[in-house]
Amino acid sequence: MNKKIFLAIAAFMLPMMAPAQTNTELLHITDLTVNKGDSLITFNMNVNPKAYKVKSNDIVTLTPRYVLNDSTFDLPPVRIAGRKAWFTSVRDGNATPLTLSRAGQGDPIEYSSTVGYDPLAGAASIIIKADTTSVCNCDTAKSGLFNIVEITPDPFTNILDFVHNFTYIAPKDTADKVFDLAGRANIIFKVNDTAIDWKYLSNKAELDTIMKTVNAVRDNEYATVDTIHLTGYASPEGPYSNNVRLAKGRTEVVKNYVEERSTFPHSIYGTSSVPEDWGGLREYIVNSSFANKDAMIAFIDDPSIPKEKRNDIFRAKFPTDYPYLLENVYPLLRHTDYMIRYRIKKFYDVEEIAKVFQENAKLLSLNELYLLSNKYEPGSQDYYQVFLTAAVLFPESEVANLNAAGCAMSVDDFQTARMYLEKVKPGPESYYAWGVLYAMEKNYDESLEMLKKARDAGSEKAAEMIPAVQQCKDAPNQIVIY
Repeated sequence: MNKKIFLAIAAFMLPMMAPAQTNTELLHITDLTVNKGDSLITFNMNVNPKAYKVKSNDIVTLTPRYVLNDSTFDLPPVRIAGRKAWFTSVRDGNATPLTLSRAGQGDPIEYSSTVGYDPLAGAASIIIKADTTSVCNCDTAKSGLFNIVEITPDPFTNILDFVHNFTYIAPKDTADKVFDLAGRANIIFKVNDTAIDWKYLSNKAELDTIMKTVNAVRDNEYATVDTIHLTGYASPEGPYSNNVRLAKGRTEVVKNYVEERSTFPHSIYGTSSVPEDWGGLREYIVNSSFANKDAMIAFIDDPSIPKEKRNDIFRAKFPTDYPYLLENVYPLLRHTDYMIRYRIKKFYDVEEIAKVFQENAKLLSLNELYLLSNKYEPGSQDYYQVFLTAAVLFPESEVANLNAAGCAMSVDDFQTARMYLEKVKPGPESYYAWGVLYAMEKNYDESLEMLKKARDAGSEKAAEMIPAVQQCKDAPNQIVIY
């Protein structure tokens, strides 16, 4: 997967440095674009770390600079390191694989950064400052400036005031905010035993994992726990009736352990058991390289084999593979899965919602996030962040994706808007949003087509917008305010 760097930044000014000659091939830059809006510029490029030949101790830093008249503003850098420099920086905590790329390796870095832009201020440009430094201070630092792209203001501006007129959709209120927190504790039980041996393998650490999860919900001031359910599994070996006993017994042991160390009432606990974890065995075999892999999967999937005889038949049918499974896989099939179902209180006060948003936005409903957006100025960074967060937390919600697309369009981030709109099913709202996007991109024919679809599907706002878009198409050199 390509590494993506995206940052939205407020512009400020620094003393200017003169750009040098353009050479994107030397810097291994491709797909360079600049998207201009009424007040923002988004600079995009791909940088190919595979093409870089960097000394083992060196780090190359590419810093895009936005130059406007007598001022410059440094955008976030791209850093590419040689082998030793990469390992040293990551090991010492001075970088992560996301912020530092390895020279000669990896997918292209997808870079995007946004700065403020005033088209009346004159021509601007993007230059790249390329610095080479050494982590061992054994080489002389090198530096150079490369002019990348000139940015000229449009001779005229078509204004479609979609930023202020894009209609955001208020999500429906959520009746209950119910969450399930699930996990697995690989508590290893000895063969034919229901007692927990604390010294056996990593049992204490696994039990501590359950307690940390339970306590995290317990200590959440906004949470109320409904149920804690544990499901115990035994491995498919030995008599079936004995495995029934083991699975139930092991589940009770773990439940008692958790219950004794928490403050929840006995009534919220529930248990179930699976006498033989054939599903876990199947999952392991699917990802294995056994010669009899297909035959073993077919056996497990065969419902006609009696459960009381399944173990003995499987062992006899696959005598070569069975000893390995018994020693290396079956212990992992004796585990306990847990699920904590809890509900989060509903928030109505915007200031409280803002506090929870900073602490843990996952606790908020889509409607609560929408209420939070009313706290901020439309078009501000906080406003933008709320709608994008809603789309991340509720990726299947058409309302969240439509609102995020509209917010992206409000700052002329058309690429992001397109990404969200592609997740929305065809309908009047999506047709309308596509119509707005195409109009802002000055693709008036496509805009009219989508707006007419939205109008025919019942969208009044699309019908009202069509004349303005048509005017833009017919008279492109005039200012049209919608």
